[in-house]
Amino acid sequence: MTAIERENEALRRRVAELERAEARLEAICSLMPAFIAFFDRDGVCLELFTTLLTPPEVARHGAGLTMTSVIGKDAERCVDAIRKALAERRPTEAEYSITWPQGELLYHALCRPLEDDTVIWVARDITAQRQLALAQGELRNFQALVDSAPDGVCIASKEGAVFHANQAFRDMTGHGDGALGKSLFDLYAEEQDRLSDIMQQCFENGSWQGTLSLVQHDGRTLPCQVSMVALAAEAGRPPALATIARDLTPIYDAEHERLALQQQVIQAQQDALRELSTPLVPLAEGVVAMPLIGTLDRSRAQQAMEKLLDGIVQHQFHTAILDVTGVKDVDAESADALLRIARAARLLGAQLVLTGIGPDTAQTLVDLGVDLSGITTRSTLQSGIAHALAPRAGKPGQLQNGSPGSPAARRPPA
Repeated sequence: MTAIERENEALRRRVAELERAEARLEAICSLMPAFIAFFDRDGVCLELFTTLLTPPEVARHGAGLTMTSVIGKDAERCVDAIRKALAERRPTEAEYSITWPQGELLYHALCRPLEDDTVIWVARDITAQRQLALAQGELRNFQALVDSAPDGVCIASKEGAVFHANQAFRDMTGHGDGALGKSLFDLYAEEQDRLSDIMQQCFENGSWQGTLSLVQHDGRTLPCQVSMVALAAEAGRPPALATIARDLTPIYDAEHERLALQQQVIQAQQDALRELSTPLVPLAEGVVAMPLIGTLDRSRAQQAMEKLLDGIVQHQFHTAILDVTGVKDVDAESADALLRIARAARLLGAQLVLTGIGPDTAQTLVDLGVDLSGITTRSTLQSGIAHALAPRAGKPGQLQNGSPGSPAARRPPA
């Protein structure tokens, strides 16, 4: 009896120790932010512990629940992890998601085999951790994007002190790493008063866009398209100002080059039109016609005169027909231009025949008092050509009795 009593006393002490150990284990589990349970090889819950994630009322009714009822759509994957741990007699891991009323949560589970055909399943909520990792990855990508952006990006304090700048902004300013610590008022020194109003407006309205001149290290200025965004104070961080600056110099240079090229094209077109609008049409040896169409302004009259005089000198024209049938609105300037052309042709020994003068043009010339003496005039181009080609005495090469070079001139008198 004494031996039995001693054995019972030892068993009572052992039971008390186990109860204390179980109480400690339950206390430890209740403070753990995890899901802890025993499962058999088929994924049936044998015991569910109370934890920060598992309330006591849920833990009391956890025994007998299947993995499908506990986890849901990823249950098969979790059962495979249990059977693998039992088969290989080593811990395995699994990730699964559970849809709760507050949203879908992601869990990471560690499955460890026990002596019998059961495993202990410890799963932690890694949703926040995974979101943080994703956010950090996006932040790294954004940082890489900002650092490699061709536009200058900087972040300044509310007072304008720059404390972050990408490489493009450092190169744009010419200060390099020295751009950090500079003030926006120094970098945009030519527009300090305006910049102060812009920054105040930005913090009031949230953002601002416009053009500013960035002063470089060597004193030169860059025209920039600037976007400013106010960053509100957050998590102990004071308010700040993000600035994106794009150098407009290449755009301006390209625009100037485009305008210059456009001007060259316009000038070439105008030259071609002038060339076509003042053609020289040889009619016979020594006779040329120049029809004029459109408006005869000062520049066009000068061009017509230069072209006609060059033709007279190069081809030895003795008669030039200037047809103004297509000239509209003959005014004092046009009439003066015609007289100047006639006088210049006469100085080179050529006769000018003016054709195409209609009633309106004639009335205008009379009203203006234009003196056309010394200029042969005809009403139509056809009559002017007939006049120019008519044989005349004293003109070499023309067939007329008694004219030099004609057969009649070579015959002896009867």
